[in-house]
Formats: sequence, C-alpha cells, structure tokens
Amino acid sequence: HASLSTTPTLCFSYEASKFLDSGLTGMIFASALMASGRRTDTKITDIVYPTTIFKNKKAQKIYKEVSEKNINSVNWLLSNGVQKDEASKMLQYGIYGTGIIQFPVESIISLKREYEAEKDWMPEEIGFLINKIEKELKKLGIDLLYMTRLVAPRNTYPYPHIFRDPKKSNLIRDLRKNRKMKDVFQIISSDFIVSPELKKRLTKLREEINRVVKNKDTLKKNWLKLISMRQQIARDYGLAANIKILSSVAWRVWGDKKRHRTVPMIVESVYYCIERASTVFRKYRKQIKNKKLTPKILNEIDSIFSIPPTVRGKGEFLYKYLERALDSLETYYKLINLGVKEPDALFIVPRGLKLDVLQDYNFYNLIAGYYPLRICSTAEEELRRLSIKEVAAIKKLLHQKGLGWLAEHLVPKCHVVGFCLEEKTCPMIKSLIPNYDEKFHQEMKQDLENKFQENLKNLGK
Repeated sequence: HASLSTTPTLCFSYEASKFLDSGLTGMIFASALMASGRRTDTKITDIVYPTTIFKNKKAQKIYKEVSEKNINSVNWLLSNGVQKDEASKMLQYGIYGTGIIQFPVESIISLKREYEAEKDWMPEEIGFLINKIEKELKKLGIDLLYMTRLVAPRNTYPYPHIFRDPKKSNLIRDLRKNRKMKDVFQIISSDFIVSPELKKRLTKLREEINRVVKNKDTLKKNWLKLISMRQQIARDYGLAANIKILSSVAWRVWGDKKRHRTVPMIVESVYYCIERASTVFRKYRKQIKNKKLTPKILNEIDSIFSIPPTVRGKGEFLYKYLERALDSLETYYKLINLGVKEPDALFIVPRGLKLDVLQDYNFYNLIAGYYPLRICSTAEEELRRLSIKEVAAIKKLLHQKGLGWLAEHLVPKCHVVGFCLEEKTCPMIKSLIPNYDEKFHQEMKQDLENKFQENLKNLGK
C-alpha cells in the first residue's frame, strides 16, 4: 500500500564523499539539503579514499597524486580569476561532502532494489548507507513495515541515476543512434493543447503584470497576486504543454538538473559516458600534450567533456584544464587495471564529464518552475547558458505554432514576481522595469522583511 510506505520518513545527516549526492538526491519522494560546492573550498585533506583504492598501496599512491593535482589546479584557476562554476568542473566527486536527507520508507526500498540490481556499478557508500539504515529500523519501530514492503510483489517508482551497467541500452542511446546533435540540446517532441480560455487567462496575467510594474507602490502591494495568478493557471492547465528535450551536460550540471523532481528524466550511465569521452581524449592525446588544438577539435572534445568559456578563452587555462581531464581519465583505467572496482575508480573522474539527459517539461516547468529559475543570472553558468538556448528554441517553436501568447511567459523568475529576488540585481529585471534601481531594490527587501515580521508576529492568532 503506497500510502503506508510513503508516510513514515527518516531524516538523517551524513559525512561522506559527494557521491551520495549523485546517488540519492534524484529520488522522486526524497528531499535533501546538500553543502554546496559553490560556497565551499576544496583542500587536499578533502580527498576520500574508497576501499579498493585504500587497500592497494600502488593504486592509493596514483589516486592521491592525481587527486592532489586536480585540486591544486582548480585552486590555481580560482586564484587567476576563473569563476568557481567553471574551474570546479576539473574537480572529481571523490571528495568530502555533507548533507541532510529525508527518505520515506518507499524511497529506501527503491534505493535497495536499485542497489541490488546494479551492485557492481553503485558506489560502495550507498551500500554502507542501506546497511546502516536497516540496522536502525527495529529501534525506530518500522522494521515490519519495511520488510513487508521489501518482499511485496510490486514495483517501486523508478528514479534517475547514473550508476548503471553501461552495456544496457536506454531511450537516450536509442535516440542518439538515429540523430545528430547539432547543438548541446535538441527538442525531441512537443505537445500543446491549445485552449481559448488558457490564452485568455495568460493574456490577463500579462496585462496585470504590465499594470502592476508601472508603479512601485502598486508592485509592493500586488506582487503576491501575480504569483497567485500564475500558480492557479499552472494548476488548472498543467498538462497543456509537454516538451521533451535531449541535452548533453557536465556531470556537475546534471547535479542541479536532478534536483528538479517535477521534471521527469532519463540519464545515461556515467560509465558509458566515460568510455565515450576516453575514446576522444585518446584520439587527441598528442595534440593536447603538444598544446596544438584546433577549434574543430575543441568542439569535438567539448561535446563529451565540458570546456567552460573562460577556460577555452585562454591557452594557459585551456591546456592545464584538458591535461588534468586527460590524466584523470587515463588514471581511471590505470586504477581498474590494478584491480580497483569501477565504482571506486570513478572517484577520480572530473565533474566536467558530459552526460546525456532526456527531460520532459510540462506547462508548470515552462512558466513557473524549472526555466524561470535556471535562466536567472545566479544559476550555474553552464546550466544557465543551456537553459537560455533552450528557452529561445521553445519560444521559436511556440511562435511557429501561433502560440506567442504562451511564449511571452517563459521568463526569468524576476519577471514572474515583478522584482529581483537576489541580493544583487542584474540587467534582466530592467527589461521588465527600465527604471528599476538599487534604491527600489533595497526598498523591496525592506518591505519583504516588514511583511515577514508582521506575519510572524500574528502567526497563530
């Protein structure tokens, strides 16, 4: 009975490698807070040693040396002005991380079944976690429920994860066999249910936005109404649009994508992507070592391993970055040849490795969820660049179908509410409110603080 196994929940904090983030936070019924790598530094002491590397002195030495080179190179890029979003793609996930995760029993069952099905490809920490949880279940009083659900002849809801047998095909691989990716993304299919009433309500919302943002006092009083109108439209017409998009993104970017659990997705096996990337790096090994790469070769490398714009724009950065990527991928295979298991060798692979992802965006995620958040200037740089391209392509498609009235609602989150929600403003808000300035931005922040204090004071009265 799904309601029985999705109601009891466990909430725990952890200290481990960042692989628990990749392995757990895509689960549909789970929820998590992760220590953000965008806000923390990485030190040599953060290196995590998986079992088969730690027990093999030669493997341990190689892994330690390459990990230290990766970390030192990332910090060198940072010290030379490269932004963390770009520099950190040189870093592996085999480093220290923390988090807080909430799991219903149903998700633990799903995780255990997936672990048993892909045990040879899953990071060992997931097995450690499952074992730790199972030892606590009797004490928590849910051992009978857990075991009943575990042996029940019913499937669990699948969740996207990358730690899978690379020999098994999937929809993404089938799609890529039959089509060429001219860009980092491609719209695979689209479906729109055109409704006169939907057009009427979206047009009314646009008119209300235009009215409210004309006057700053009016905006302060009515921004919540704008959110409410959009929310109700998304509720009533949630299935009015569905767009499936195939993209190839850095592992680091997938880390953000998987957190949007209202966006169904399929993701390629990380091991398949390593094989693909390694083939290209081996092909151009000599050119990388000799620092003689053409734009055409760089584009080919970028299709399987993300090369950030600032890194690509300066030779000194570029070749340091690619040498570390090449060395790390070669080390992955060296470790395997020394008897290290694939999931342990994976600890050295940089997060710039590109993964193929197929996602299905509904009406809510077009106008209120995913895209308004991910085209904001505070989003991860590669994810934002991709999202802006995708939004442009979706808008073009909508205009071709005579749905311009829908296209104009694919906007950044500041346009949804009528003011910038971040600490610092950017020019995007000025395309909605040309005279939006720092003075008014501070007024809005203070107004929000006042409303918060007032509501807090009256809470429960």
